[in-house]
Amino acid sequence: MREDDDTKPRPMPTLTVREVPGTVQALETLGVRSVKIFAGSRVRDAEASQAASPTGLMARAIRAAKKAAPSVHVMTETCVCSHNDSGECWLGDRHGMDTDRTSEVLGAQAVMQAEAGADIVGPAAMIPGSILAVREALDVAGHKQVAIMPHLIFASYLYEGYRATMGATPQSGARAFQIDPKQPELAVHVAREMVAEGADMILTEPALHTVDTLVHLKDKVPVPLIPFSVSGEYLRLTDRREDGERDMKGLIEAYTVLKRAGATRVITYGALEIARELRAS
Repeated sequence: MREDDDTKPRPMPTLTVREVPGTVQALETLGVRSVKIFAGSRVRDAEASQAASPTGLMARAIRAAKKAAPSVHVMTETCVCSHNDSGECWLGDRHGMDTDRTSEVLGAQAVMQAEAGADIVGPAAMIPGSILAVREALDVAGHKQVAIMPHLIFASYLYEGYRATMGATPQSGARAFQIDPKQPELAVHVAREMVAEGADMILTEPALHTVDTLVHLKDKVPVPLIPFSVSGEYLRLTDRREDGERDMKGLIEAYTVLKRAGATRVITYGALEIARELRAS
């Protein structure tokens, strides 16, 4: 998402709040039943003070989507990286990382998103205990029906397009809790911990880098698995056509692999184009 007056060029396609209704309605017409919203704050500080703002870009985008298509489920990104002036997924103190305070802010952020109309919130920091904190915050606020889809993330270069688009490149150069691709067994352990904390489903990313993990998790966790095809996959597996649009055939082939591996759904930047192509075929 971007503000209406933001014309800065970005690697990934973005929408303004004004464009949300038409896009969501078009997706609904094509049979897409859910959308995931990524939105940051224009004003950022060390406290991520705008992360839970009820008038912020995320809240306005959620309300616009739900008003335009009430039956379409809205999923969110619940993280401080696009609200924190350091670009990190956590808040700091004089000792370094303050995970308790970060989890508290994530809980408040999730409640704001639920009150704006979100159906599924997506804790993405992978901080131990943060999913439980979000669940407790939602329940106390009366949002027991809102589901939680934490992100199970492998460290990857493929996020660079997203980070540049969202202005969320971490000053440290890395995300603290993301999984080393050479340790897939850790992903199974973390996924089980996420379920124990209250995850209703799990997002895995990058989608194509976690196919083997998806196969293993299918028999080890009792929740839906939803791979997220990240910015690098979108940019590298699509080609520009003469009309300026992107050819989705490479992504469609890749998502067939994900479904074979056990994906319940697939989250992609190319949902609208793919849905149109599948409808026409």
